Amino acid sequence: MLRITADFLCSEWSFTVKAVLIAIVSVVLLAVIALLVSEAVGKRDISAVAPPPQVDAEKQDLQCDRTADPVVSDEPGPETVIAPQIPEDVSDAESAASKNVIELRDAAELEDDGNTESGTMIYGDTRIKVRYDRSFAAMLIQSDDTLKGYYSELRNEIDRCKFKQRMSWSNESFYKGRKTFAKFAIRGKTLSLYIALDPTAYENSKYTFKNVGETAKYRDVPMQLKIRSDRAVRWAKELIAVLAEKSGTQLAELPKKNYRPDYKDTKSLVREKLIKLQCVASPGRSEQELEQAAVASLKQQDKAPRDFSTKLMRADSLTKARYSAVKNELLRYGMKPRMSTSYESWYIGRTTYAKFAIRGKTLTLYMALDPKEFEGTKYNFRNMSTVGKYETVPMRINLKSDRAERWVKELIATLAEKKGWQRVELGEEDFRYVKKKRKKSK
Repeated sequence: MLRITADFLCSEWSFTVKAVLIAIVSVVLLAVIALLVSEAVGKRDISAVAPPPQVDAEKQDLQCDRTADPVVSDEPGPETVIAPQIPEDVSDAESAASKNVIELRDAAELEDDGNTESGTMIYGDTRIKVRYDRSFAAMLIQSDDTLKGYYSELRNEIDRCKFKQRMSWSNESFYKGRKTFAKFAIRGKTLSLYIALDPTAYENSKYTFKNVGETAKYRDVPMQLKIRSDRAVRWAKELIAVLAEKSGTQLAELPKKNYRPDYKDTKSLVREKLIKLQCVASPGRSEQELEQAAVASLKQQDKAPRDFSTKLMRADSLTKARYSAVKNELLRYGMKPRMSTSYESWYIGRTTYAKFAIRGKTLTLYMALDPKEFEGTKYNFRNMSTVGKYETVPMRINLKSDRAERWVKELIATLAEKKGWQRVELGEEDFRYVKKKRKKSK
């Protein structure tokens, strides 16, 4: 090779041509050397700063902290709007609890474990035991109509004080300037109202309360009133009036608003970020616990409420309004109601003339009319005479529309005419909300 190069350089080419060729070859060689050096240096730098291998995001999100049990804090969350934003400024206590918070995947299912406090999240072949961390808003939405009624009544009274409202994870606060004057909270099935009055000033009075001033988050509102009855609501209103006077506020006359939210199931509230899922166990942590949760989930065939009053409480606002309107009409003809587990029956003497029931999400009225007499008419109904428990009330009408409500009222008038009943004009009462009877303490 060297000899060929020498022969080439010793050829008859001029000195200028030979110099140019040598320069070109030299430049090419230098470029190749520079490229090799830069590639070697680049690989070394990249390996020095390369990130660690990534774990599958979906699998990582479905894993829980395997070294410690979930931390559940009694401290309130950040003072911010609950839905739909997620709090940005999380406290230290909530940061610790959030280590075990997991998201509900779009394809995941959520099954209750036979109670309202925990469930099982199913994602593919993975089952994760979770505990529900409910916000104040979620607890209010899933509470019974009696509690919602107490809340709505007192919320309207607080509105008259012209306080500003702020929702946190565990409370609803009312303030003026920088001072908090009242707070709502729900513990279990009990609504509590905390107000900025000195409890020592009301000792030995008619009011029943608890002094919680030693608790940091209730230091500004130390008087706790547990709202469990209509009398407790009246007392709370009296104390709200005192509170307004002490804060230098005149109670305004305002139209009442309906603050009773419609019921929503747990899965919907999880997706709205009003309930957090606290991880209790993952596949790598407690196989026995997961197996027990799986068995409990498989044994649950029907998680829907079976009693009529609970179904009515969880119904939407239109269904409740139609129930209230028809119930008022039945009362005008002298019928009396009797509530059983599955129905609300209406009778005179010992004879039942109508029955309310709820099937799925549909309100139904069964009436003591012969369906054959109304064949070919404008009325849409179903003949239930072949079913034993409906023999006395065989005409079934589904109350799915305003037109169906009008038809039912016409048929009630027809039934009254056949029986010789007189219609009495009575005021329209509000029966949209179920008031459950509370057990008397011995």
